[in-house]
Amino acid sequence: MSESASVDEFIRHMQAELDACEDIVDKVEREKRQWQIESSLLMAIEFSDRFKELAKLGQNPIKIVEALKMQDGGDSKIAKQVIAMASGMCPSCGAPMDSDLSFCPSCGDYVE
Repeated sequence: MSESASVDEFIRHMQAELDACEDIVDKVEREKRQWQIESSLLMAIEFSDRFKELAKLGQNPIKIVEALKMQDGGDSKIAKQVIAMASGMCPSCGAPMDSDLSFCPSCGDYVE
């Protein structure tokens, strides 16, 4: 089973959990649980989209994570830049980056 299938299964499970929230009698508890599940769903969907985007760029997301675990070396820097391209976030400071720019407007870090 591929990684995306596992994420898709998780998303379906969370959607079922969201439907089950309707059975919670206490309005405050129901809304709290709905908010928790909706947040989880959004994060899972974002993760799935980023994973697919990295794969479209010809990158293996698992290898990128492994490279990020390594000390700051060539592979680690490349992995951070690939993540920046796919997510639109600066690999140095995490600020949103404009796709038209090759540098971060927040910290000035250059992204190749």
